[in-house]
Amino acid sequence: MNITKSADNFQPMLKESIDRFLCEYSKGSSDFSNITSIFSRLLQNLPDPSLEYVWFYSALNFYSSDFTSLHSLKQVLAVKDLFQLLVSCSSSCNVVKKVALLAPVIYELCHLVIDKKEVYEEVEGLLEGIVSYISIFCGSELEQDDRILDPNLNCCFIDLVRVWVVSKVGENCDFRENLRLFLPIVSDKVRDNVCMGCKVGQLAGVVMCEAFWLRLCLKFGLGSLREELAKDLRDCAVQMIAGFRNHYFLDGILRMLLEPALPVSSLLGCGDEVCLRQIVYDAVLTVEYSFLIPRKEVQLPCKSLKNFAVRWLLILDNALQSARDNNDQAKVTSYTNAFSKSRLPSELIKWVTCQTAMGGKMSTPNLSTPITLIKWLLIVEDLGVRVFDCDISKIHAKALICKSRVESELPIFMANGKLNDYHFFHTNNETRRHDKVDDDLEMVDFVDTEFSASPGLMKPIAVGGTKKRKEGRNIEDKPPVKFFKCHFHENTTSDKFSPLGNDNGLSGGSEVENSASDEDMEDMKQ
Repeated sequence: MNITKSADNFQPMLKESIDRFLCEYSKGSSDFSNITSIFSRLLQNLPDPSLEYVWFYSALNFYSSDFTSLHSLKQVLAVKDLFQLLVSCSSSCNVVKKVALLAPVIYELCHLVIDKKEVYEEVEGLLEGIVSYISIFCGSELEQDDRILDPNLNCCFIDLVRVWVVSKVGENCDFRENLRLFLPIVSDKVRDNVCMGCKVGQLAGVVMCEAFWLRLCLKFGLGSLREELAKDLRDCAVQMIAGFRNHYFLDGILRMLLEPALPVSSLLGCGDEVCLRQIVYDAVLTVEYSFLIPRKEVQLPCKSLKNFAVRWLLILDNALQSARDNNDQAKVTSYTNAFSKSRLPSELIKWVTCQTAMGGKMSTPNLSTPITLIKWLLIVEDLGVRVFDCDISKIHAKALICKSRVESELPIFMANGKLNDYHFFHTNNETRRHDKVDDDLEMVDFVDTEFSASPGLMKPIAVGGTKKRKEGRNIEDKPPVKFFKCHFHENTTSDKFSPLGNDNGLSGGSEVENSASDEDMEDMKQ
């Protein structure tokens, strides 16, 4: 075998070897020494082996130990051996590949604690070492080179995922199901970014996310007092965020915080998820992200930084509203200070105003509160600048604005978690409740709307409503009255405000309002 050839030339051999392994494993074999010796020599002679070769070689060694028949504590030791093997095989690899290679280790640890909670302490000790290993390399100067030297996952990645989950799946499982098992404690939206052809750095970010959530979840099962646990969790979260210094990891954490439920519920007790979410809120909102900001003032923020800043802003306003709802003034002050001190809002504005379609014409917004900046971003999006990288982020932004306006302008009456079917009318700058249809007024019913599980966000479940009118009535003596209803699906911005002007954006009394059709908003005049 000519080892000096390019590693890409060995792809057919790798594919054939994987098929042979799966066939022998299905027959109950645990002796793969012939294939192992071939790939051992291959790795020794490749200066920078690809992730797929290292994974397959380590899988051959791991399955030779007949892992599934071992006692729980010996299984933890076997996973530790796997970690050490992957470390030794990746000495010549760059940082992102070193981290991405650890996906099988995190996979095995996740399923160990899901199935066997008696090994929490041993797993937590091993995971602490893994986190330290990741932090050491991510904090080095090599990280700058990894943004350039970030290879793609090749065509054998799909087959290698099947190799690692072979003991837990049937023969007919598709790649999506295999990947769900292989990356068990991240959300579907984060997991779906990992596929053949994606950057190895994306997989590395997901591995960091899993290590982050798993380590925090394990601390709930170690029997600490509640006050000590909260402090320990926050310190641990902050240390990992500051240590990993990876934008794929941070983006994944923020994406999951924007979802209604965290992907670790199976590892947590009743009420622990709410506690964990609040602690991670505090960590991600108060950490200094200077390592993400371009070092040179003339350098423009990259698109990934823009996306991160948008999600950070949405979570910040979400957390602020939650703190206000709970009358937690200390957290309100903490989050407000985090907003005022962070460079992320200004970097976000810089990115928007430097877009070619709007550059030189865009007035900057008033940075008094997160919600004012979110409103400005929505209007910028409507004017043609793609600020929100996905529809979900845009929906979250609109929901936050809608909730903010409803809470500040409407007397919301709640029962059983739903908005009641009360009628409201607006007259002489005063909003009032009206429980029944007045013969002299045209009333517009509110749609019945539920709140989603995501803290601080409203989710529309029905759109509609009826208008009731008493025809032929004389209303000459009645004052002008304006009627309206909320549409949670419609654009939350109004045409009467534009960021293209000299009024300094949102300052000066301009207001972003829920838009409504003529049928939904009418002036009843004499």
